[in-house]
Amino acid sequence: MTRAFRPLYTRPMKPYLLAPALLLAACSSQPAPKLAVTDAAVTERTDAGTVITFTVHADNATGEPLPLREVEYEVWLHGKPVFKGTRSAMATVRAYGTQDFTLPAAIPAQLETPAAYSIQGTITYLVPGALAEALFDLNVLKPKTSFRGRGVVEAAP
Repeated sequence: MTRAFRPLYTRPMKPYLLAPALLLAACSSQPAPKLAVTDAAVTERTDAGTVITFTVHADNATGEPLPLREVEYEVWLHGKPVFKGTRSAMATVRAYGTQDFTLPAAIPAQLETPAAYSIQGTITYLVPGALAEALFDLNVLKPKTSFRGRGVVEAAP
């Protein structure tokens, strides 16, 4: 007995195949927080090196708080890479609010100031909802947004 061939595009879509895609789309429809690097300051100097602390300003335009999770970032001084790191943002941006958090960069040398810097990175955040949190914990849904900044870091006061 021969079966008639039916092209794939004429077959009815199975609803259970479409459901996960719709759930992911619904969970990820939350707008990302807007990030801006607002400051860079020398916060520590020793014979072994210098610590520059960058302040990042996060703006949440949604009606739900957004917990900020992991930050991956890189720092350049005078166009040369000097630091690459990962850390927890340790912050939640309140609904329709803003939040500042800091990112340290340990430079294994004495820093001649003023110094031109560039920083860029990505931050993972958690969208609201139990399903989104479960998907986040399962590494299925990890929304990210990026930031970058440049400027001049001055000597510590």
